[in-house]
Amino acid sequence: MQHYIFDLDGTITNPQSGIVGGYRYAFEKLGFPDKPEEEMVALIGPPLKYVFSKIYGFSEEDAVLGVQYYRDYYYGQGGMYDAIIFDGMKALFQSLKDKNKTLHIATNKGLHVDKILEHFGVLEFFTNIEHYNEEKNVLNKETMIENILLKENIKDKSKVVMIGDREHDLGAAKNVGLQAVGVLYGFGNLEELQKCMPKYIVQNVSELHAVLHQF
Repeated sequence: MQHYIFDLDGTITNPQSGIVGGYRYAFEKLGFPDKPEEEMVALIGPPLKYVFSKIYGFSEEDAVLGVQYYRDYYYGQGGMYDAIIFDGMKALFQSLKDKNKTLHIATNKGLHVDKILEHFGVLEFFTNIEHYNEEKNVLNKETMIENILLKENIKDKSKVVMIGDREHDLGAAKNVGLQAVGVLYGFGNLEELQKCMPKYIVQNVSELHAVLHQF
């Protein structure tokens, strides 16, 4: 049986407005200067704590606060629904399920992934949902992928494909030993995706549909 592991942000949905709003709210609460939209968009994909501590160099205490402020806005004020699902995505999932493919999610979102998928009418397509969870020490995509392999008792990694728009997705697939497909309609650029050496890089959902049916 073929398994497909999908990233969420930038692969299934365009969450730019809600995520940028969350970061702006967090930076304001921390007394940090506002940033241009282009710089904020580049923050979509990596784990929240990584953004605050590694990219912007906040202390451990302030990084934790930043994550909390972001979540207050994103989950508490409804920012998580301020997104759109890419055209053709639901039809893609249906076509894969019709061919008895098994679909999963691996996302750096920390909370309420099921509610977001339900909001867009696609929750029913996914067997496993793995997300960022510090309490369970799930801190990167490699761990999420490995958890899915374990849960599904998958021994043959050639039967698993990771689909994502950032190096965190494709690099994790490479590290774990999976084939990957990079999508350019999300938030990563061609150079970022190429260095992870995915099997395919696609421009749009229509191309993604075509290549996924080749596995």
